[in-house]
Amino acid sequence: MHGRLNIPLEESWTFQADLKNEGLKLKWHEHGPSMGENIQIPHTWNVQKGLQEFRGTGWYSRTFFAPPEWEGRLLRLQFDAVYRDAVVWINGQKVGEHADSGYTAFVLDISSAIIFGENNRIVVSANNENSQTALPVGNSFDWADDGGIIRGVSLIVSGRAAIDYAKIQAVPVFNEEGDRRCSPYGLLSGEIHLWESGEAANSTSLRLVVTAASEDGAQISEQWEILSNKGILRFKDIKVDSPKLWHFDHPHLYKVDLALYSGDILSDEVSIEVGFREIRSEGSTLLLNREPVRLMGVEWMPGSHPDRGMAETSSQLEEMLRHIKEANCVITRFHWQQDRKLLEWCDRNGLLVQEEIPHWQTPHDPDDEWLQTSMQHAQEMIHRHYNHPCIYAWGLGNEVNGQSAVTVRYFEQLKTLVRELDDTRFMNYVSNTVHENPSQDATGVGDVIMWNDYIGTWHGDLDRPAVIRTITEAHKDKPVIVAEYGLCEPAYEGGDERRKQILTDNTTEYRKHPGIAALIYFSLNDYRTQMGEAGEGMLRQRVHGSMTLDGTPKPSYEALRQLASPIRVAVNLENGAGKVAVTIETSDDIPSYRTSGYTLRLIDPHGDFYEQEIPELEPGERCVLHFMDIPQTRWDDIRLHVERPTGFSVTSGSLTSYVGYFTDNLVP
Repeated sequence: MHGRLNIPLEESWTFQADLKNEGLKLKWHEHGPSMGENIQIPHTWNVQKGLQEFRGTGWYSRTFFAPPEWEGRLLRLQFDAVYRDAVVWINGQKVGEHADSGYTAFVLDISSAIIFGENNRIVVSANNENSQTALPVGNSFDWADDGGIIRGVSLIVSGRAAIDYAKIQAVPVFNEEGDRRCSPYGLLSGEIHLWESGEAANSTSLRLVVTAASEDGAQISEQWEILSNKGILRFKDIKVDSPKLWHFDHPHLYKVDLALYSGDILSDEVSIEVGFREIRSEGSTLLLNREPVRLMGVEWMPGSHPDRGMAETSSQLEEMLRHIKEANCVITRFHWQQDRKLLEWCDRNGLLVQEEIPHWQTPHDPDDEWLQTSMQHAQEMIHRHYNHPCIYAWGLGNEVNGQSAVTVRYFEQLKTLVRELDDTRFMNYVSNTVHENPSQDATGVGDVIMWNDYIGTWHGDLDRPAVIRTITEAHKDKPVIVAEYGLCEPAYEGGDERRKQILTDNTTEYRKHPGIAALIYFSLNDYRTQMGEAGEGMLRQRVHGSMTLDGTPKPSYEALRQLASPIRVAVNLENGAGKVAVTIETSDDIPSYRTSGYTLRLIDPHGDFYEQEIPELEPGERCVLHFMDIPQTRWDDIRLHVERPTGFSVTSGSLTSYVGYFTDNLVP
């Protein structure tokens, strides 16, 4: 029994910048960089002193020992991302390259270059010069172009018959009569793509064993065995009774184990986490597991840590993701493809994600020549990230020339091609021009209308309510998501006070329009960008956020947290009786969704607390929770805290600060 070994290769690398572009002449690809410094992966040189502005080639090298017993097995090298154009050598032999996409994972077969029983040298060159053939194009994009091995590297050792990637569908089946929210059972189906080696593709003795398990580890299905003589193995409709559904407040996950046998020998194995959830639309209404929802979100621009840049560690990424959830935001989007570890966090903690091909403003009128590059991005993104329940949509592009017929035709073609990769999710194009003529804009190609609204700044002084009515009337059959709104300093003055006002005023207006299904505020953070107006070198940035570059919240962050809260709280204190009554009311505009599993705590300075579970509430419903025998002398020192079932705070403050009516909580 062999199976799979997955060995992280993040330590003991050396790095050298190729300032004179002479690495190949000096044969660094055979022996490694000549004077390399010791570094760890992930790594980017653009946060190092003297290299902040360097756009060129960097060289990386390390060795690993290949024991004799690995001979005859399949050895693959996986890079989670190299920005941007990479070439890889093993022991001086070129084993592969990856170009035009700096944020997607790629895997190389290195078996033929390995010397068993000895140390083997990996050498990687990474080039981040501007490119006219890559996405993003040139230097048009508004985020950092940090060069290097910016995400993890691992060595995969398996049998010659091996799994490349798997696409697992976890589909809840709902009652069409009675309680439509109830899913009496779910169905697991899968498409397992084998690594394209001769043995895997042509063998007639491959056997796949599929085992599904619940969160507590209990087996929930019998093992399935599939025989195939093709390069794709499929299984269908494994029944799971009464599945716990994935929801941003209840992110239940199931583990699917895939074991691939060649004859009676275990050749490869993979474990995948999936979630049973359905997200679709009816007219302009967004439905999550058959529940109508209106959601509040925020966009975060990764790669902005002052010391790490695009090579942020997992803990640094998770810290910013926690800020999103603590701001009561449950939906986001990313302009470019993200790390699988980041998406795994979103799976476990409940954050809906649109992940995008990095078309940003250019090419202005994309034509058919760009379809091949776009499809490379789509394939690498979807093949590796298909199984994440947090991903509700794939983004095809952002702020190209949306009013152009050429652009419309291009995204129609791209959507058709991408739909062949995944027909289970929304496909969207994000527009900053739909307000000009909603009926002809390219965002209409998408399953959801996505609008970047900068009326009052970039888009001039238009009548926002009238514009919204025009958009929603033109697209009655689709939900509208405001994909960006905020203050883009330093192009516009006003500081965080104006940012807070725009956030509050716009959100208040959007709430009045039922065709708007979700809001994504821009942005969570000030962010590093190669085209920023503030700061220099590795600190070049745009001051667009409600947090500073180092993660310090501004006043507008608390405004976002209050506006995005799904509940409002009012407290009544009965003097002399030690009675505290807490009224909870759920929001019924934006956000609007059922709340269940929420907890209310009153905590005194000694750490003692009084706790009650808030009953399940539909949007607009109220409940009153009573606490007895709480001395009046302690009221000023008690903190009120409401927590989601995922553990994230909804609202927190002194008990007496909540005394009053709900209008005190409607806006910051």
